[in-house]
Parts: sequence; C-alpha cells; structure tokens
Amino acid sequence: MNRTRSPLNRALWLALFLWVGATLARLAFAAAFAPPGTAWSDLAGALLLGARYDLRWAALSVLPLWAISRVPWLGRRLVSPRARWFWWAFWMGVSLAWVLAWVVDAGHYAYLHQRLSAVIVSLAGDPREAAGMVWQTYPVLWITGGVLLWLGLCRGLFGVLWPARVVPDRWSPRPARWRVVSTELFVAMLALLAVHGRLSQYPLRWSDAGELSNAFGQQLALNPLQNLYDTWSFRTQQFNAAAMRADAGEVRQFVGLPPLQADEPISFLRSVPPRPGARPMNVVVVLLESFAAHKTGALGSPLGATPSFDALAADGLLFTRMMSAHAHTARGVFATVTGLPDVSSPSTASRNPAATQQQSIVNEFKDHAKFYFIGGSTSWANVRGVLTASIDGIDIYEEGRLKSPSEDVWGVSDKNLLQEANAVLRAQTKPFFAIVQTSGNHRPYTIPAEDRATFKPRTPTPAELQAHGFSSQQEYEAFAYLDWCIGQFMQQARREAYFDNTLFAFIGDHGIIGPTGPHLPPAWHDLAITQGHTPFLVYAPKHVPARRINHWAQQVDVLPTVASLAGIGYRNTTLGRDLLDPRFDDSRVAFAFQFAGPGQRGLLVGDRLLLDQPPAAQAVFDITAADPKKNLLDTTPTPVGLAALQQRWGHFAQAYANTALYLQTHNRRLAAGGGSRD
Repeated sequence: MNRTRSPLNRALWLALFLWVGATLARLAFAAAFAPPGTAWSDLAGALLLGARYDLRWAALSVLPLWAISRVPWLGRRLVSPRARWFWWAFWMGVSLAWVLAWVVDAGHYAYLHQRLSAVIVSLAGDPREAAGMVWQTYPVLWITGGVLLWLGLCRGLFGVLWPARVVPDRWSPRPARWRVVSTELFVAMLALLAVHGRLSQYPLRWSDAGELSNAFGQQLALNPLQNLYDTWSFRTQQFNAAAMRADAGEVRQFVGLPPLQADEPISFLRSVPPRPGARPMNVVVVLLESFAAHKTGALGSPLGATPSFDALAADGLLFTRMMSAHAHTARGVFATVTGLPDVSSPSTASRNPAATQQQSIVNEFKDHAKFYFIGGSTSWANVRGVLTASIDGIDIYEEGRLKSPSEDVWGVSDKNLLQEANAVLRAQTKPFFAIVQTSGNHRPYTIPAEDRATFKPRTPTPAELQAHGFSSQQEYEAFAYLDWCIGQFMQQARREAYFDNTLFAFIGDHGIIGPTGPHLPPAWHDLAITQGHTPFLVYAPKHVPARRINHWAQQVDVLPTVASLAGIGYRNTTLGRDLLDPRFDDSRVAFAFQFAGPGQRGLLVGDRLLLDQPPAAQAVFDITAADPKKNLLDTTPTPVGLAALQQRWGHFAQAYANTALYLQTHNRRLAAGGGSRD
C-alpha cells in the first residue's frame, strides 16, 4: 500500500541517494585518473574527506526544501498531493545539476588536470568553438546515455518516495507531537553539523584538502559543486599573457629586470646572492594585529601605549613609512608571505583555490625549520591553504595544538602564544624561520585575568584618546597589551641561546583609519593613509645597526629585506624588493588598494598621493598640505614637477595592480633548480 511520507522522510532519502551517487562518482574518478602505482590505501583519507564535502552538498541540496515545508503558511501547500509536481521539478533539477557537475568536472580534469572551477566560464567564451572541442574530444553519446540513466534512477526514486496515487493511512496511530518536533530538531542539528563539516569554530573548507599527503588525493577529495562555489567570485579575475605584456614590462623595470623581449614569456624571476660576509641567521617575523603606526610612541604618539616597541625601535632598524596595501588581516598575511599585494575583489586571495600555491621566499631558507604560530586557527580565511601549499614543511602551531587555554574568539592570548613560540624555538637544533601572528588587538579587547596584576596601562583622558585615534580606554588597553606582550617575549628571548644569531622583524598586518593627533599631517586621516600605515622594525643589535629610514616601504618588501639581512641568497618571483638595496632608492613608492573607496588604487610617491578615482580621472594630492583633499590637478598654476610625476608614475598603480592579480595564478612554486613545479 502506498502511504504518504513526511517531507523529512523524503528529504533524507533524497540526500542519502545524492551522497551515495557522489561517492560512486568519486571512486570512478579515482579509478580513471589516479597516477599509475597509486594504492587505494593511499587515497583513504581523500575519500573520507570527500565524503564530508559530499554530505554537506547533499544536505544543502534537499534539506532546505524540507525546512520550507515547515513554514506554517507554506507547509500545507507543499505537503498537499497537488504539490507533487513542485517536488518532482525541484528534485529533477537538483539531480541534473549534480550529474552535470560530476561529468563536466571529469572532462575538465582530463583536459586541464584541475578540478572544476569558475574558469570554465572563460573557457566557454565561444560556445560554438567550445561545443566543437567537446564533441571531438569526449564520447558525448556515451556520456549522454549515462546522464539519462542517472536521471531515470532519480525519477524512479522519486516515484517510490511520492507515488502518483497515495492511499490515505487511516488506521496507523499518529506519532505524538513532541516526538515529531524532537525528531525534526535532532535532524536539523545533524544537518547543520553536516553543512559546517566539523566540530570546531571554523567550517570545513577546500583548503583542508591541501593537508593530505598524497598530491592526487588533494584533488580527489574536492567536490565539484564546492569548488565551483569557492571560485565563482574570482571568475572575472583572469589576465592572459598577451594582455599583460605592457604592464609586465613596466613592473619588471620597477623590480630591476630588463624589458621583455618579443618572444620572452612573462616572468619576474631574479636571483639575489647573499650579502658578502653574511652568515645565515634565524628569523622570527611577528605580525602585529592592527598595529597602526600613528598610535606608537616611536612615530610620535604621546600616549605611551608602546614603551616596549619604542625601546626596541631605538636600538633597531626602523622603517617609519611601511604600508600595507589594504586594511585587512588576511590580505596582509598573503602579501607578507607571497610578496604580492592582495588586490582580489570582493574576497581575499587566500580564499581563491587557484591562488593557493605560491612561490615564497620563505622556501629559500632551505636549511631552516619553518614554523607558523597563531593563537586562533589558520582555517580563518583559508590561510592554512596558502601556508601548506606554498611553504615546504611548514609546522603550524594553532588553537588545539597550543597548550594554553583560549581567552576569547581569537584563541590563545598573545602573551601565551609568544611564550609557547619561544619554547618551541628554544628546543631547535637547526636554524629556523618562524612567523608569529598575534590577534588579540581586536574586539572584544580581552585582557587575560592572569595578566591584570602585572600589566599596568596608562589611563589617558577621553579627549586624549579620541584625538590620537583610540575609540575607548578598552581599545587603548588592548593596543598597550599587545606592546606589553612584545616586551615579555623579548625578555624571554634575550635569555635564550638562539638570541644572538636571530633576526627579529615586527610589522603590523595593517593600520587603522582614524584621527592621528598633531604628530602626523592631516592627510593621514583625511586621505585614509592610516589604514595601511604600520611601522616595520628589524631588531638584531649585534648584526643590524640602529637606524631610522623614512622612505616609503611596502609589506611585500619584508621577506626580500629580511632574507638579505639574514645572509640568505634567494630567488624572487614577485614584486617585493630589498629595502636596503640602493638600486631602488629613487623609486621608493607604496601602492595601496581602496584608499578611500571600493576599487580605488593609490600610489604614494614622496609627498604626493596619486589616486585613481573611477570613473573620473586621476587625482593628485599633497600629503603635507594643511588642506590635503585639494586635487593639485585643479589648481592654477599647476605645481612644478606635477607633469613629470604623472608621466613617470601616472599609470604605475594600474600596471602594478594588474601584475599582482596576474601573478596570483601565475606564481608557481619553483623546483630546487629554478624551474616551476607542476
């Protein structure tokens, strides 16, 4: 007898069917594309991870319809026999989307050795040509037959779950209301867990596949629907080599390379030998959360928030005009590690699967152990994906692996993070390169209870706080606490055997927009320069003389500069330059993305800011002026030297941004001999 099934019962059966179908498709994918000699045991982790991706998308595909059926005013219509056509159309549409995703994914991999992504949109730019290629390359008739077979199975399953004729069941007792509600709440929680993908703060991400040890397994684990979704917002961020040649030539000159020859492929590879007489050192790069330059005493703030940093700056190499290209942590991390400013829009490059694998100067520290420390999780913004795919043997210490308890949403406190980093580095028997990413200088501005007795910040007046860029005493204390943590860390480090041969580099991930106080010109606030302005300090008193350098510098310059100071020769394939190389002293500029509005590109050159303001023409501002918002191009007479400035630098911000975007997907890892890795 055909009885009416509940919407939940139908949805669960449909989700299970999709999940099983995806599992079979993944097994077929493995059988078709696994490299010769690959054992199934090598792929077990990929198959299990892939099953979790598939379960997420099975739940997302059908369970929302069940949820809609529980809406009181709509549910009665969806459970009515007359709504059968709606369920049928929805289910067959979902079934078609799934089978097309897997079929196109297999063809995409066979053609490009990459899983399905939004790049497919550009490949299908000429539909007639694309269709001809598909017809001549793939067994289209057999594929069509397979698709129809799948759709037939899906139609048959639907007929079982919702037959055309249903006999009402008048005799079976109805379950109690509480039992129905509790069952549905339990299933809803399981569905949310399936979509989230793991029992942690951060959801299952595509970058989790990058942690698999088997290279083919990293590809096998991915779900084509997930990959299409993750890459969709980046589908328009594509530059071909032909369109890039003019911009590449301009930027090559900027990094010290000759112009491109007519038949020369686009490349920014250059080899930098170690400095004469330099011996390799350990390196510790500390990324300071929201460490705005205008709030530090070293750059003139009178509020006393940074006594530890200021003392280090007095004995170190301080770059006073370091700029992050954007006020976003993930972008700052990407720029520092890769040497590329993150100009992706609207999302960040770390979230783009096609931009995961990058050549990083960190890999040029070939004899060094490599570490990354963070109080939270590198699942945030998919940073783990960039780190594990770009840095050989990176050892990540994060929440869950760290021994200290979490304080708030940002994880372990900065003091405990730095202390645990010191304990790990103290135990090393070989050279090391470590990055420590702090995160506590964020709302909710938590000061751990264990530190309240020894951390004693000043208490400026509300007027003083507001005048110098602090929104509250709590924000001031969080900034001062970060500085206090630096001091505690350096006190410990000085007692360690590694200290004398270690180069410490401190840099903010970005700045903060806000008032600066009278110690900086009004342009820092009025033209939003503060959003990227952060100090860059190199501290190695026995190796690097104390000095203040006031020319513009960029986050992408950090690793080239650190490598040179640490006595490491390196290959550089991106846009960073050694800040101490005199060849570039007449071209010290700072690029920034979105100075004052979405999509605006800016270039700081000396005391001028060149700002692209689409759709209007470029504007030029004097950052030392009392009224910095006045466009110098609108003044009469035109200031001396403005025409020459525009001739040299007027197009550079656009060329630089285009080159950075191009290199996001064309900066492949280098093999030991210099060629790119496949």
